[in-house]
Amino acid sequence: MKKFLFLIVLSASISSAFAQTAFRKKVIHKTLNVLVEEYDTKDSASTFKTGYYARYNTKYGTPTKVGNYADNQRTGIWTFYTDSAKTYFKYNYSTGLILFAKPDTLAKYFLKQAEVDTNFYKDLTQVPMFVGGAVEFKDFITANLRYPSIAKENEITGKVIASFYIGTNGYIEMPKIIKGLGYGCDDEALRIIKLMPRWVPGRKQSEVRQLYYMTFNFGPKK
Repeated sequence: MKKFLFLIVLSASISSAFAQTAFRKKVIHKTLNVLVEEYDTKDSASTFKTGYYARYNTKYGTPTKVGNYADNQRTGIWTFYTDSAKTYFKYNYSTGLILFAKPDTLAKYFLKQAEVDTNFYKDLTQVPMFVGGAVEFKDFITANLRYPSIAKENEITGKVIASFYIGTNGYIEMPKIIKGLGYGCDDEALRIIKLMPRWVPGRKQSEVRQLYYMTFNFGPKK
């Protein structure tokens, strides 16, 4: 009996010690000196996310997205917020289900930009959606899209029109350039498409493989 109790105490001590190794890292904006994001890591030197995560609006101090990581991958329910701290998208990364979403604005915007009939998706009950909606997509583009140096040197500006399929599993297939700019811009657009996370697939009665149009704007930052 004493041995059994000792094992319970030892197990509890190990669990407690492991829990204490979690470190809440806070990222501060270098210029504004305000909180940008915070997340749990294994120790102060690690950037490997495991546990709680939150990103904040640097102007208002309100959260823009809150969720959890497991082994540096998003997991469970994530909530995305507007500048006024209202929920506009809620998604379960573990099940792949949308729990709440404001009406999609991306799909029709890109159709207009690509000069494609805006009724292109009329047969769908749900257009393919970038997880987190338009605001999360903008953050993704801001963080990842680069203006190629050769395009900058030659003062090349404008938009690249691309298309790709979003499979029934939400993964991107067959990306291609429909109208390019050259000077590295086309390659950059394809790189970004391939870098995108899994989408919410389009639906009719069930998930369908769907062609999707997208545009990328290149030029100096304003």
